[in-house]
Amino acid sequence: MSPLAPTTPPDHALPDSGVFDLLPHGVALTDPTGTVVAANWLWERALDDGDPVVAPLGSDLLAHLRSAPDPANAVADHIADGLTRLLDGRGSSFQVQYELEEATDPTDASDARWFLVAAEGLPGGGLVITRTDTTVHHGVNEVLAELAFHDDLTGLPNRGLVLDRIRMALIRAQRLGLRPLIVFTDLDGFKEVNDEHGHEAGDAVLVEAAQRLDHAVREVDTCGRWGGDEFVLVIELGAESATDRVVDRLRRAFDAPFTLPDGTERPIGISIGATLADGRERVDVLVDRADRAMYRAKRERSGPVLLGPDD
Repeated sequence: MSPLAPTTPPDHALPDSGVFDLLPHGVALTDPTGTVVAANWLWERALDDGDPVVAPLGSDLLAHLRSAPDPANAVADHIADGLTRLLDGRGSSFQVQYELEEATDPTDASDARWFLVAAEGLPGGGLVITRTDTTVHHGVNEVLAELAFHDDLTGLPNRGLVLDRIRMALIRAQRLGLRPLIVFTDLDGFKEVNDEHGHEAGDAVLVEAAQRLDHAVREVDTCGRWGGDEFVLVIELGAESATDRVVDRLRRAFDAPFTLPDGTERPIGISIGATLADGRERVDVLVDRADRAMYRAKRERSGPVLLGPDD
């Protein structure tokens, strides 16, 4: 069978099959009813992928999508809705990126492949649909996102991502009645280590401090690096009474001395300032209050400082 042999003559002319097969992605044409009337070899080769988007020649693409099994049915229904709008003349183009899990191990993210399906309406009715493997590009984008939102040295969320996590915590606070605790911390004794032992030792302290703080909170909480030797934590509490327990865990994380690259042990302390949010205040107001609390704790050396809206 010719890879572009139509099952029924569509109202529009078919492209040259040789040119069609040179395209680096799967391509299919449908008639005005959504029946697949032509496809190139990459589309037909993908029939064994288990992808509900790829329907065989002569089949109803919309029905094929609607019959997709779990867990692909939600994406398939979304694509079917988009193609239906085009066939009904309610738009000129549609595209969506989706994940296709390999059957070998659906729980292994490394087995997942990503595709972009794009469709455009044809003048005589029907659709031209392309399916492009974007797995490599998706992986690159994930790496770029990781670099954009995480601190190079510690691997923790950076300031931009921390601010976003605070915003999300405030939204959940309004919906679920949680009390987000915003904690600013600053290392005591870091400057002396950096001055006396050099930047390599200073970096080692920052990495170790990041690990200690991150391990002192739950996985659902956020521990990020604000800049320099300042770290910020976003901890969603069910009750205000849990504040003391959280702060105590953070303090105890610094009980043990830090071992520098040359084997020297140095005590590093931590100044803690915090504020509780109720979901109604702005992010910048909360950040400023937690920051002021931390600097008061560092200046007065009187232990953690918790500031409220009236402070």
